[in-house]
Amino acid sequence: MSKYTVYNASEWNLDRLGPYLSDVVHEMSRLADRFPGDVTTAALFQEFLSGKKTLWLILEGDKFVSIGMSTIRTVDATGQRIFTLCDLAGRDVQKYKRELCEAVEAFAAKNGCHVTAVEGREGWKPLLAEFGYKPYAVLYRKVKDRAALAGSDGVVS
Repeated sequence: MSKYTVYNASEWNLDRLGPYLSDVVHEMSRLADRFPGDVTTAALFQEFLSGKKTLWLILEGDKFVSIGMSTIRTVDATGQRIFTLCDLAGRDVQKYKRELCEAVEAFAAKNGCHVTAVEGREGWKPLLAEFGYKPYAVLYRKVKDRAALAGSDGVVS
């Protein structure tokens, strides 16, 4: 039996979540540092508070290990519901990967999602392949210099 448990912390009250809030905010901050043009700590926390994203806690016993965040969206054209694990931060993912996949896939099924997706870097490919995930699309990006985007007033619109 695994010593790691994955919890949907969005279902918890603040008293239960309280002991982990410092760790949660710390990991959100690490995500913001890693992806500064995409997220901020405050925005991630607000997405959780507002219910826009589901917060997952991975614990070893009652000891904090990692957080994950997910969304569910419905494709307007087809009505297909897609669960996406879009953020993961912490440690030891190799040790709880099975529990994480089982938890999020069960949540996706319970919420009528026929597709379970993971947004992640190329390095996730071998781990995800173990659980039947395959690359679906590639996102190409070109980042322009923010100064070049600013108008004459210096504001980026």
